[in-house]
Amino acid sequence: MNALLPSRSARYWQVAALFVAVLPQADRLPLWLTAGLLLACIWRLPWVEARLGAPGRLWRVLVMLAGMAAVFYSHRTFLGPEGGVSFLLLCAGLKLLESRNRRDLFISTVLDFFVLATAFLFTQSMLLALYVGLATVVVLAALLALQQRPGVGIARTLRRAGALALQALPLMLVLFVFFPRLPPLWTFNLTQGMGRTGMSDSMSPGDISRLSESSAVAFRVEFQGAIPPLGELYWRGVAFNYFDGKTWAQGDAINWPVPAGQGFPSWISGLDVGSDSLSYRVILEPTDQPWLFSLAVPRSDSKKVLLTRDYRLAYQTPVYERISYEVQSWPDLRVDAASLPLWLRNQLLQLPAGGNPEARLMAGRWHASAGTDERYVRNILDWFREERFFYTLEPPLLGESRIDDFLFRTRRGFCEHYASAFVFLMRAAGIPARVVAGYQGGEKSPLDNYWLVRQLDAHAWAEVWLEGQGWVRVDPTSVVAPQRIERGAAQLAGERSYWGDSGMGAVRHNNYRLLKGLRNFADFVNYRWYRDVLGYDTSRQDGLMQRLLGDTSLLRRLAVMGGALVVLAGLAFVWALRGERRRQHPLDRLYRRYCLRMAARGVVRQAGEGPQDFAHRVALQQPALASEAAEFARLYSALRYRPAGQREKALEKRLRRLAGRKLPWLS
Repeated sequence: MNALLPSRSARYWQVAALFVAVLPQADRLPLWLTAGLLLACIWRLPWVEARLGAPGRLWRVLVMLAGMAAVFYSHRTFLGPEGGVSFLLLCAGLKLLESRNRRDLFISTVLDFFVLATAFLFTQSMLLALYVGLATVVVLAALLALQQRPGVGIARTLRRAGALALQALPLMLVLFVFFPRLPPLWTFNLTQGMGRTGMSDSMSPGDISRLSESSAVAFRVEFQGAIPPLGELYWRGVAFNYFDGKTWAQGDAINWPVPAGQGFPSWISGLDVGSDSLSYRVILEPTDQPWLFSLAVPRSDSKKVLLTRDYRLAYQTPVYERISYEVQSWPDLRVDAASLPLWLRNQLLQLPAGGNPEARLMAGRWHASAGTDERYVRNILDWFREERFFYTLEPPLLGESRIDDFLFRTRRGFCEHYASAFVFLMRAAGIPARVVAGYQGGEKSPLDNYWLVRQLDAHAWAEVWLEGQGWVRVDPTSVVAPQRIERGAAQLAGERSYWGDSGMGAVRHNNYRLLKGLRNFADFVNYRWYRDVLGYDTSRQDGLMQRLLGDTSLLRRLAVMGGALVVLAGLAFVWALRGERRRQHPLDRLYRRYCLRMAARGVVRQAGEGPQDFAHRVALQQPALASEAAEFARLYSALRYRPAGQREKALEKRLRRLAGRKLPWLS
């Protein structure tokens, strides 16, 4: 019965295994669950349990019922990523509390592997992957501790566990490269509703300025060929068409998505797309929103990508995971140049029934005096340029008539203030216009050929419809704060007029040289991890197989994978055999060779037969070898069990001669 009881060291290892498995998720678990798991780990430490005693069955049942009720209260479900993982961790803690024998501890330790895997449901960063790799070694060490004798040191147990993990590494690499790609568990929209940072489906003054206070990555771009100037990088994401006097929102009727990879739809057919185009690939971070980001006018052949009526790209589902999509854009392409449908024109002229009388009066007078829409647009931009307007992240509060307050009193605002006021002035003058939100600019990575667009690059601008020209991008920010467009937001981190009086702009956005270099290196590493590891999907695997094998068929791929596995198995066998030989005492190898010589003479050593007994039987069956057998048994026993460090070279030489002159002496 005692053989079934785990040693104290095995119990310590079990507690450590659960602790390292839970640690990466401790910051997002309910506080009660984190505290409960920590208490369970402390309680089951042998020196603590010896003083408190193991929890009884009644206590365990009560804790289980209370824990299940708490999980349901915290998440309103036992399913999904949040509720399901919390329930799994609750089960892991309860299993630790009830573990009594080796079987219980074995089940509990295997459960820790699943707990570790659930961390990838929420993030797939390289840092987490490295941590999970190290934690896996600890869990393997806990399994080894259940099998090995008590008293084996921590370092030795970890070395053995590390060796097991390294032996599995070649197999993992072969399966990763050749095995048909299946979508990982975290791609099944399990992380929806996690409150990602990014563009919203509405815009009020201050929304984009809050985004600009974050240096989090929005997306990365890989250009194939020519790259536009920084000032031309307007990444369109959301178009706002409805204004209630305070907030801009999307119009429902305008966004008729069609598959973007089937050519341009009928409402832009007949256009000349022979002009120069831009080709690039976007790697978008999760946003929990369906819209994508691209330059104008876009087209994509990637799966699930749609093109909307206002010339934006969208995804068939909200983006709950990191995705990549290929885009081809025609920046100089004129769309809707001839005319606008009546329903579309009416929607893009919509304004609230009342409010902002000063702006309405100004728009009517200025448009009448300008004579043409194009001249009116230039006059408004000149006014923004010549008057004392200021571009700042810390604008004053606005009243009920926000447009009037901004244009004629405060004159301090961020890009959404200028875009909103400009579109209002256009619509008040009878010119169709809309607010477009997205990102402007970006930063070229100094370590690789890709552009990095951060949340601080969030931007809003306007698009107006001019007869004969179609949709024209107009950015009031470019005349108020041209350095924002020409240099990019990241380059303005040290300017107090831009970031306000906090004095933390440079620190917050890592603009000091050392911090910026470290940030760029960290992003480069993450980029390669996302692109080459997490982004290794079916299409990339097919491309690699085409280059390596000249064929993408499943049969060829499985044949190569099978051959690689056979080679690995052979190498593992040779390595294990050599390891066994290295662990064998040199004198034992000589004794085995001597036994082979005797077997060739007809005397086979029996299992468990000692040297003296074997020598006696050799003397009986082969009297001519009796003296040699007795001498070999005497020398072997004397040398094999001599004090450590003592050498008898003469005796060793004689023993080698008796074992066989052709046999090597390996010491």
